[in-house]
Amino acid sequence: MVRKQIAYIILVFLILNLSFVFSACKKNHTIVQIDHDKLTLKDFLFDIYIIEQDRKIWNEKYKEILGTDYWDYEFNGMTMEQISKNTIMAKVVYHEILSRQAKKEGYTLNKVELADSEANADKLLSSMSDKDINNSGITRDVLIKSYNKLALADKYYSAITSGFKVDEEAIKSTIDPEEYREYVTECLYIPTAEVNSGRIISYGESEIKEAYDNILYIMRLIQNGNDFDTVLDTVDGIMHYKRSFILSDSTAEKEYKEAVRNLDNGDYSDVITTQFGYYIIHMLDNNSTVRYEEATERAVMNEKAALFEIHYEKLLQDYDIKINSEYWDSIDLGSVTSEG
Repeated sequence: MVRKQIAYIILVFLILNLSFVFSACKKNHTIVQIDHDKLTLKDFLFDIYIIEQDRKIWNEKYKEILGTDYWDYEFNGMTMEQISKNTIMAKVVYHEILSRQAKKEGYTLNKVELADSEANADKLLSSMSDKDINNSGITRDVLIKSYNKLALADKYYSAITSGFKVDEEAIKSTIDPEEYREYVTECLYIPTAEVNSGRIISYGESEIKEAYDNILYIMRLIQNGNDFDTVLDTVDGIMHYKRSFILSDSTAEKEYKEAVRNLDNGDYSDVITTQFGYYIIHMLDNNSTVRYEEATERAVMNEKAALFEIHYEKLLQDYDIKINSEYWDSIDLGSVTSEG
């Protein structure tokens, strides 16, 4: 009987040991081969972990409402796990190619950039629990290598795109300054409703009347020459904050946006009534060019990105890239860096 028990224990040990060896071997399977270099799961851990964090955030917000896990949620006929796999594969190959090309062309990371990679690795590790670290297989060396690769790829991208010649004036001419005219305001606000689970719930009639009386009182103080800072403490429940937007933004109510169109710099509005409450608006800058400048800068960057995409497609022709699709497709992303 004892011999049978010993034999059974030995058998279980052998099975567990073989499982461990098999698992280790699988983690060393080639996922992508670029020329003669083989990338294994270790080279994908960083990107998989980042996607897994996106999944956790999404699940916290929507899993209970939609009744499905992030990986299983479908978009355009594909599950998010499939989309995530495609994204991860594209990013890993992209950064691998750019970092290799950077080295070929003599680009290197300086001491500051190398130190930044180490700092980023330490910051990410410090944000992970011991359980996350153990489950993910991520080490400091893995992270530093990943951050160095990203930094070198970015350095190469910046160097190449900075040499692209684009007609910035022609690009600017396609962007309407009026469309990106930004209104910078500050306001006093007394709410008359609250938002609960996406529904706007109005206060009671007496509360709304009290809010209206209070905003009228504040309005009279403003008309008598007082500024917002002076009147803030005269009424309970009043809020004071800045709002900046262009007219196509959805961050401000329709009534608020209509009111600002008629205000010169320094002007105060009348009482503005919206479904959320009452406002008094003070115009700080009715023609800020910040958003226009951002839009033109973004358009120039997009033009250079399109040119770089052509450059990247040419680079790919110089590399022999083989993807082990059968193995990559078999990987369950949720089980790689977490317990699923």
